[in-house]
Amino acid sequence: MEAFRFISEAGIVGYILLFLSVVSLAVIIQKLITLRLSKLIPKEDFKLLADFIRRGSLGDAVELCKRRKNLLTEVVHETFKHVALNPTRETFLSAFEVSARKKMMELERGMALLATVAAISPLLGLLGTVIGMVKIFGVLTAGGGAIGNPQQLSAGIAEALLTTIFGLVVAIPAVVMYNLFNKKLDKIAAELEAAGVFFANALGRRQKQ
Repeated sequence: MEAFRFISEAGIVGYILLFLSVVSLAVIIQKLITLRLSKLIPKEDFKLLADFIRRGSLGDAVELCKRRKNLLTEVVHETFKHVALNPTRETFLSAFEVSARKKMMELERGMALLATVAAISPLLGLLGTVIGMVKIFGVLTAGGGAIGNPQQLSAGIAEALLTTIFGLVVAIPAVVMYNLFNKKLDKIAAELEAAGVFFANALGRRQKQ
C-alpha cells in the first residue's frame, strides 16, 4: 500500500514508470525461462545428431528432430528441409546458417523493448522532476512573498524526487538484465554455429568415404 501511495505522489509519470516496470519484468522473466543453453542445445541431442550424420542416417536425424523440439533440432530440421536428404558440406552449412539466424532473431524478441525501457526510464524520471519543479515554482509564485500553500509545495517536491528515484529503479535492472541476456545470446549463437560446423564437417567426411 505504501508503494502505491508513493506512485500516486509521483503523478502521471509515476504510473507510466509503473507500467514500464511491469513490461520490463515480463520480458526479463520470459528471457530467464527461454535463454537456457542446456534446454536450447541439449548435449544428448547434439551427440545423437552427430552420430546419425556420421553414419549417414539422415532420415533418423530428421525423425529425432521431429520428436524433440528445441533450438538445435529445429535448426537442423529446417536445414534438411532446404537441402533434402542428399546435402553436401557446403549446402548444409549454408542452409544451417540461414536457419540459425532466423531462430536467433526469434530468441531476440523483446530485447529491443527491454533496451527501450532502460533508455527512457531515466528520461521519464527527469521529466517528472522538471514537472515537480514547475509545480514548486508555481506555488511559490502564487504565494507572492510568502511560502505559498505548504501542501502543494510538498506535493511538488515529492513528485520531483520520487520520479527520479522510480526512473532509476526501473532503468537499472533493465540495463543489467539486457547486458546479461545479450551475453547469453552471444554464447548461444556461438554454440549453435559450432554445432553447424561440426555437423557439416561430419557430413563432408562421410561423403568422402
